[in-house]
Amino acid sequence: MMRIVHISDTHGLHRNVSVPWGDVLVHSGDFTNRGEKYQVEDFIDWLVNQPHRYKVFIAGNHDICFDEHHPLNENKLEKHLMGEHYSPMKPSWLSNLLENLPDNVYYLENDGCEIEGVKFWGSPVTPWFYGEHWVFNKKHHEIKPTWDKIPLGTDVVITHGPVQYKCDYVSHSQHFAGCAQLAFKVLEVKPLLHLCGHIHQGYGWAYSSDTEYFNGSILNESYEVAHSPWEIEINPDYREVNVLNK
Repeated sequence: MMRIVHISDTHGLHRNVSVPWGDVLVHSGDFTNRGEKYQVEDFIDWLVNQPHRYKVFIAGNHDICFDEHHPLNENKLEKHLMGEHYSPMKPSWLSNLLENLPDNVYYLENDGCEIEGVKFWGSPVTPWFYGEHWVFNKKHHEIKPTWDKIPLGTDVVITHGPVQYKCDYVSHSQHFAGCAQLAFKVLEVKPLLHLCGHIHQGYGWAYSSDTEYFNGSILNESYEVAHSPWEIEINPDYREVNVLNK
């Protein structure tokens, strides 16, 4: 059995979260407010020093510096001001941080990793959501190629946003904010777990016949620490899932 601890949407308050022990700590993005350098550096320092044997994380729509294509990317702004051609790339300080992560820490951006035989795949992409202010947002007609990258045989899919109708209801706008195309892809791939965040009100757990869905948003809609990390044991060989903090 592998014990996974899942959190998301800590927005700079990661040090205020009581994180239980586990084999793998997964963070589903939005560990900063607006991709501030000091918050990124502090988060990675905190993450690396957690006692879990492995750590896996993705970015979220608030983690602006991770999206080299976004107009607010600091490297793009600098090149524009200097009148130079811009080739999409992360800021050099961030690239250095990611390149020097310890071997047991994985940053996923539309790709995967394998940990002790368990296959993880992660993506920061979400459907357009107050789009121009945030990153990794794609219009509905643009998003399918991202989900097509999820390989069959994946055990744990990690995305910043939820699938449609699973832990995705936004009460103030009275709509389900999850991605329908991602929902169809998860039904096809049949991972044991789908781990997400993004919709703070959607914190919770849902399931289908093949997959269990967890929204791990630690903060509520008022950006206060209000929710507990999910603790989940999985055995992919027997397709077993045991939720320890139901």
